[in-house]
Amino acid sequence: MSEQEDSSGPSFRSSRDETEALQRSLALLNNVAEGIFQLDTEGRFIAINDSITDITGYTRDDLRGEHVSVLLEEADVTRLEREIRTQHDASGGPNTGNVPDTPFNLTIETASGNPVRCELRINLPADDGTTGGIVGVVRTVEAHDQTNDPLPSVWETHEAISSVIDEADVGVFVLDEAFDVVWINETIEEYFGVDRTEIVGRDKATLIQETIRDRFADSETFVETALATYEDNTYVEQFECQILAADNREERWLEHRSRPIESGHYAGGRVELYYDISDRKTAERVSQERKERLRQEHNLTEQILETVPVGIAVVNRDGSVARANERMTDLLEFPPNSKSYTTDQQEMYDENGEFLPVEERPVPRVFETGEPVIDQEIRLTKPDGQRQWLSVNARPIADEQGDPKRVLETATDITDLKELSKRRKRALDEREKELAAMQLATDLLESRAEPVDQFIDEFVTILPQFFKHPEQTDARVSIDDVVATTGTGGDEQIADRITAHTSTINGTPIAISVVHQEAETTEKSITRTEGFLQEEQELIETLALLLKLHLDRQEYIDGLQRSNKRLEQFAYAASHDLQEPLRMVSSYLQLIEQRYADKLDADGEEFLEYAVDGAERMRAMIDGLLQYSRVESRGEPFEAVDLDDVLADVLNDLRLSIDEHDANITSDLLPTVKGDASQLRQVFQNLIDNALEYSGDDPPRVHVTAERTGDRWQVTVSDEGIGIDPEDADRVFEVFQRLHTRDEHAGTGIGLALCRRIIERHGGEIQVESEPGEGTAFSFTLPVLEDEECDG
Repeated sequence: MSEQEDSSGPSFRSSRDETEALQRSLALLNNVAEGIFQLDTEGRFIAINDSITDITGYTRDDLRGEHVSVLLEEADVTRLEREIRTQHDASGGPNTGNVPDTPFNLTIETASGNPVRCELRINLPADDGTTGGIVGVVRTVEAHDQTNDPLPSVWETHEAISSVIDEADVGVFVLDEAFDVVWINETIEEYFGVDRTEIVGRDKATLIQETIRDRFADSETFVETALATYEDNTYVEQFECQILAADNREERWLEHRSRPIESGHYAGGRVELYYDISDRKTAERVSQERKERLRQEHNLTEQILETVPVGIAVVNRDGSVARANERMTDLLEFPPNSKSYTTDQQEMYDENGEFLPVEERPVPRVFETGEPVIDQEIRLTKPDGQRQWLSVNARPIADEQGDPKRVLETATDITDLKELSKRRKRALDEREKELAAMQLATDLLESRAEPVDQFIDEFVTILPQFFKHPEQTDARVSIDDVVATTGTGGDEQIADRITAHTSTINGTPIAISVVHQEAETTEKSITRTEGFLQEEQELIETLALLLKLHLDRQEYIDGLQRSNKRLEQFAYAASHDLQEPLRMVSSYLQLIEQRYADKLDADGEEFLEYAVDGAERMRAMIDGLLQYSRVESRGEPFEAVDLDDVLADVLNDLRLSIDEHDANITSDLLPTVKGDASQLRQVFQNLIDNALEYSGDDPPRVHVTAERTGDRWQVTVSDEGIGIDPEDADRVFEVFQRLHTRDEHAGTGIGLALCRRIIERHGGEIQVESEPGEGTAFSFTLPVLEDEECDG
């Protein structure tokens, strides 16, 4: 709302004469901070305010009537003229207020010859028939940068000044010599949330106390500072204040600028300008928050640098230390903040113990090549003589040209890691020796069948090579009365000894002793070796345990073999010797039946039948037991056996039984395996005979398959018979174990036990899977032929 449009309240036009309005405007013009001037149509100054004289250093009399080129260089004059023409062309004539005033920068040369960078806005004055040329507003760039406020629009003549100020982004109070408000612009109404008609004419101090003080965040400071200017109206005041938000106004930061009016109609009064600096305050707050974050990050970085267990230093090109954290000063042992320390003051050695020249150290290398150095290991010797290992990294800090200006160096103490690595390497070496010893000993134990004295001779010969000083190590191994040793075996020069003792289950003593012999040099001086390592003591104890396990197993195997041999001899003898009395019993029973059958009553005939049947079953059991005992002793050597041929022979032998049961027996293609053909034939015969016997009411259905698994063939004989309870899956393979009575099914109870013994002789296993009423599947494994094993 401009004053020309506001007729309801006091305004320059409606309530005062033209003289008062002009005086008020002139007072305002001379008290604003911006420079305001008017040029005629020839570009000569016809009016200027006080700020122009302050900016240029010229007086009004110096500039009035002078061409604008007195202040501007030729290029800026040309730009000014071009801008004037542009505005004329855009408006079709003098400015009517519709053409925006666009700011541009130029340089003013002051009376003293100094250049001042300024921002200029121009407007064409209203065409009232009295003036022409332009009106301009000048602000120094520095002032503009401080406030970030756009320049107010330029008024054309004194008649339009108030209207233009209303549209500016600057709030204006004009006070007379009694400090009554004689005029405010629309910006003040917007900033303070007031109505112009209620403000003009009131005492400014009363207005502050009664109306606007509570609209400020820090009302006490605002009141105190503003009222002080009315008590002493001799100075320029400038301060910042914050308006609080309400329904009729926004929250914003304002900059108050005021100064006394020294001349004109309102001389003795005061003009107050309020600039919106909210954006600047926001920027300042953001900047302050950024500074605070940077400060906190800096403090955090400092804490991290001083807390990390890594030495950190910044090194100059001359080798001096620009900055180092406490850890680095501890590692390199130089005083904190010492400027005199340089990185070449200490002797350094590489990871091989060789002296490291200065030019090959990390920092000089980075300065020389510009490339980082990563994880270079360096050894230092501390004043107390102890060695210290560091892992050093160095990276360049480049200047604007990309050349190393400084070097950032980090150092980590890896002394403990080096010692740990050394210990682990030694332990690994010892473990490798122990493993090699175990392997050699195992090979000897597994592959040798010669007498103990021959075996331990070789064992004791290889033993010293697994110790730290094999050339000075002698070994002695004894098993019962058998002893083997290396060296002279004398004790007079023995410097050190370790021993391990144990014994077998049967009490056979085992002992291993290892000694270090003192070696004489050519000068006849004695060279002593270090003591044995704990790992070496553990090695001989392990070897002694290995010998014990081997001998325990050998003694156990020997015992089993002797026991088995005796059992086989007993079983064979028992079954063989029983044959003769059994034949005698059978013969006399037959004689009784032949001679006295007609003299026996029914019970006698039944008893005789039982006796004959018992004798027959006894003969069958003896034959089975004899066959069972001969699996190992009477078996044939293993050779290639075609299982298809074996199965065909079995089916031919069982042809009568197969036909009687109306059985259907099928098979897949069966492999050729390594085994005893006669015994494998017995396995197939027993399994198929069982399938026929236990087929149930339906005709038997039997199928034979084979599947290779690694170096084994798994052969399966499955049927659809009466099945077996899973709880009896192991019992069926025991000798003389039957799941049915003799009245239900015939048999001796030795057939499946014989199958298992045969399969075990072939290095395989036999098992059964079955459920009652769902058939049975017997599976056994056999070794493949060696040629097939290689092909596989």
